[in-house]
Amino acid sequence: MRSKVSTETDSLPDHGMMILDELEKVYDPVLFNHGKHAQMSEMSGGCENCHHFAPPTTEHPACKECHAPNALHSKIQPGLKAAYHRHCLSCHNEWDTESHCEMCHFRKVDGKSTHKTGSLPSRKHQTPLIVKDLIIFDTGYEGGEKVPFHHLNHVQKYDRDCSVCHESETCSSCHIYGSESHPLGLLSDVDLHDTCYKCHDKKKGCEECHGRNHNDLFNHADTGWELMPYHAVLQCKDCHHKRGKYSANDKNCITCHIQGWDEEHFNHGITGVILDDIHKEMGCASCHVGGVGHHSRCDECHADGRKWDRKASFGMGAQ
Repeated sequence: MRSKVSTETDSLPDHGMMILDELEKVYDPVLFNHGKHAQMSEMSGGCENCHHFAPPTTEHPACKECHAPNALHSKIQPGLKAAYHRHCLSCHNEWDTESHCEMCHFRKVDGKSTHKTGSLPSRKHQTPLIVKDLIIFDTGYEGGEKVPFHHLNHVQKYDRDCSVCHESETCSSCHIYGSESHPLGLLSDVDLHDTCYKCHDKKKGCEECHGRNHNDLFNHADTGWELMPYHAVLQCKDCHHKRGKYSANDKNCITCHIQGWDEEHFNHGITGVILDDIHKEMGCASCHVGGVGHHSRCDECHADGRKWDRKASFGMGAQ
């Protein structure tokens, strides 16, 4: 039975380039991008794809500790060369039609290298992932046939890793020769709903997604908290640190801004409210009666009905 292996790639060491040089007498060393493969593994099995039968620690044994470089073919356990090729080709053959030796190996001539081993640009690199801005699913549902999905927003603004939605998929889910790539691999209707429900509330009903205008992006004001310009430029993750379903944060400023409230040094202008000379001389508690971070209104001090106007500046509002 296999041992469980951690799939949290961010916590593991050595996620850069690795040099596989056990066959360097025949071929140049293979430059293996461990980091890229570790990221891709999150979508289909995790680190255990390669680090099988390994103890659940951050230190995995080298492949050759189990797979001997000079293993006999008569042995059940594959040798190092066979183990490498089984793992590499099992994935690369699915989506790459050019899975020949020279894809990874540069053959030596008379024992001499035919290229500069330190030149990474001479190697094939993983094609940069192009994230579509908008994907519209044609569901055939009578209550709302079209379901718009703002893919780029989920990746950038909401900080969702690919593996949040794309899990237990093979390369061929996206890389299929002779056919158009499916937006979410080969997911079924049930999979799609379960994927969305990881973050979205299932109780809101079908109309929350089906038939929605694709121009209707998320508006934070719908939560009861309209963002001011200084918060609107932030990413969701800057305030909502827990991944998954976002929960409401405390509206008090000191929930996030713990330091910097010294009256002599605090720049009130960063809140979007620039104080005039009269109000600059007042202590924070004069207006923020409820304490630091609690908003205050003009009529709590001024009985003449004045209201603060952002355009007219503080202290010069309509009366």
